[in-house]
Amino acid sequence: MSFGLKNAPATFQLFIHEVLRGLDFVFPYLDDILIASKSNQEHEIYLNLVLERLNTFGLRINISKSVFAVEEIEFLGYLITPQGSRPLPDKVQAIMNYKRPENIHDLRTFLGILNFYRRYLKDAAKNQALLHEYLKGSKKKDKRKIQWTDEAEEQFEKCKNDLANATLLSFPNSELPLSLFTDASDTAIGAVLQQYENSTWKPIAFYSKKLNDT
Repeated sequence: MSFGLKNAPATFQLFIHEVLRGLDFVFPYLDDILIASKSNQEHEIYLNLVLERLNTFGLRINISKSVFAVEEIEFLGYLITPQGSRPLPDKVQAIMNYKRPENIHDLRTFLGILNFYRRYLKDAAKNQALLHEYLKGSKKKDKRKIQWTDEAEEQFEKCKNDLANATLLSFPNSELPLSLFTDASDTAIGAVLQQYENSTWKPIAFYSKKLNDT
């Protein structure tokens, strides 16, 4: 497929889904393919099935860019482990080292990076509310200086620390009991979806949204 075509990624994604159709242990995103298995034996079986399918469609893999039979792996910006997923440590460190934004554009960039991992952050909408106030009425590349208050600076640091302390999110298991905890205030709503695993409730995902004035 030619590079540069606007619909190339979407077309290839449809193609790779067709190639791997029916293999419910495979999670493909463009040319990144994740194979989930419970044991080395199972992994070998699944790997052979995937390789056979790729070969049938005339596709080849780059061995030097492939990783086989590991318990943890980086995939699409996340660290995937047997217990669940979490933000990549180097991405977290980049946020921790992020200097206080001097203008609106830099603050928007910071919030964009932070919210890539929003599903790991409890009460994200409430904890980011003051920072988003600075973005009201601004343009995309607004270079206006930010007049920081002590409270806003505290919230900026809290946002970084919240990501550093982000909990591991478990993978959903349809055989386990689920619970949905919700919370609301005058300015935001929040929720956490959990499942009962190994005698304790473990989070699957967090959700939060800021309420508008109406």
